[in-house]
Amino acid sequence: MFLTIFFSLLIIGSSGKSSVPCQELKIKDHFVSWGHEKVSQPREIKAIIIHSSYNALGPDSFGINGILDEYKQINVSPHYIIDRDGKIFRLVDDQDVAYHAGKSRLPDGTINVNNSSIGIEVINTEHDSPTEEQYTSLLNLIECLKNKYPIKYILGHNDIAPGRKSDPWNFDWKKFNVMLEDQ
Repeated sequence: MFLTIFFSLLIIGSSGKSSVPCQELKIKDHFVSWGHEKVSQPREIKAIIIHSSYNALGPDSFGINGILDEYKQINVSPHYIIDRDGKIFRLVDDQDVAYHAGKSRLPDGTINVNNSSIGIEVINTEHDSPTEEQYTSLLNLIECLKNKYPIKYILGHNDIAPGRKSDPWNFDWKKFNVMLEDQ
C-alpha cells in the first residue's frame, strides 16, 4: 500500500496541473484548546494523514460537537475535520503539532509522525462511505496544503499504524487518486 500511494504521489506531483488556491477554500476556524502543542519554530510538514471519526457516544454519529467532546476527553485533535456536507473546520494551526497519529511510522522510517504531518479527519462510520462532498473538500484541502508544504506522502492512518488502526474506513483510494490526477 505504501509504495502504491507513494508512486501515485510521484505521478501526481509531476503532473503540472493547476491546483486550488487556499484563499478559495471555505475553511471555518474552530480552534480547540486541547490535543495539540504550540511550537515556536517552523516545522517540516511532509505528510498528510487521513483519518475517520464519528460520534460513538451520542445519538448523532455524524455530529461534530459530539466528536469534539470525544477528542477533548482523550486529548487528541486533527488539524482539520470535514463534515458529511463537505464543510472544512480547522481545529489546530498547521504549524502546531496536533495529536492525531499516535504511535506510527512513515514509509521513510520517520517516527513521531505528529511532528511532521497534518491530520485530516473525515466524519464517517465503519459502515458508511465518505460522501462526494467530503471527497471534493478533501481533494481541495490537500491541493491547498501541497501548495504550502513539500508533501511527500498522503496516507491513511492504517498505513502508518498497521494492525493498530483501520481508518480511514471505506475510503476509495483508487477513486481519490484519480481525482488527484485530474486536479
